[in-house]
Amino acid sequence: MTLDTYEFSSCFAPYIEGLIQRKHEEGFLFNSARHILISFDRFCIRKGYHTPVVTKEISSEWGMQRSGEGRAYLGNRMSALRQLSLYMASLGIDCYIPAKFSAKSKTLAYVLNEDEVRSFFRELDSYQPAIRGTRFERLAMEYRAIYRLIFCCGLRVSEARLLKRSDVDLSGGKAKAMIKQSKGRKDRVVFIADDVAGLCSECINILQERYGIYSEYLFPAGDPEKPFRAASLNAKFKEIWSRTPYARPGCRQPTIHSLRHSFVVIRMNKWMEEGKNLNAMMPYLSAYLGHTSPQDTFYYYHQIESSFRIIRKKDISSGSIIPEVGGYE
Repeated sequence: MTLDTYEFSSCFAPYIEGLIQRKHEEGFLFNSARHILISFDRFCIRKGYHTPVVTKEISSEWGMQRSGEGRAYLGNRMSALRQLSLYMASLGIDCYIPAKFSAKSKTLAYVLNEDEVRSFFRELDSYQPAIRGTRFERLAMEYRAIYRLIFCCGLRVSEARLLKRSDVDLSGGKAKAMIKQSKGRKDRVVFIADDVAGLCSECINILQERYGIYSEYLFPAGDPEKPFRAASLNAKFKEIWSRTPYARPGCRQPTIHSLRHSFVVIRMNKWMEEGKNLNAMMPYLSAYLGHTSPQDTFYYYHQIESSFRIIRKKDISSGSIIPEVGGYE
């Protein structure tokens, strides 16, 4: 029997065949992964597994690096198992989802849930600078606007801090910002919700009328002729976050980049819960975020367990799962 005529016969056989069929229907050859899944099928028979559920123990056994095996191929083996787990999860089977494996070490994004987001902005709105003075009071006002702009528009930190007044139109009902020469050297237009646009307009008015500042930047730094530094914004984010009840010492903490990640995941969750066709919506969200393709945007959705809860609930009938993707930005 050749690999091309191999018949799957482990307890996972119907799910492996279903995954391969789905990939073919989506236009993927999937040959390399099929060969790996043949190896996994034989592995399950050899180990005597009888229950078709991917467990952490099965993942750990399968994920042991073999003699002479490079980390790149080990990554391919784990990716095939991860895709099988995601497929089975989409059918309502409570499988262990192996973490994405890479030959290079990567840090997963910290994605805030909606309660954490609300808590952060409550603390931000009540923030009073330790040092009293017009400069620090002005910056506190700007923090309230710029962090909201990053979160509500899903902006990169560099995009928000480098915005100039000439880049934005804050007119009610059609507020927008032109993001120039961002990652990938692409310009794009980002629309701004009325309440966030109103906050930015108020910021500009106060800067001019109270502080006499007419900077070219939408959010001038301590030196009004310069934009905020990314490190300064991240440090202030961490300071505000430390005041929330979710900031637990010794645990991994979010960074300012988490606001963009959270915007994406929360938006995708809402679409799925509303029953919207995610594949139809993703090109718009991808363009809005300045991503090269929807695959880049889908990466964020692999960051949190709650996404798999929604996939299980929604994809049983739709029969489509979120694809495997590469790194995030």
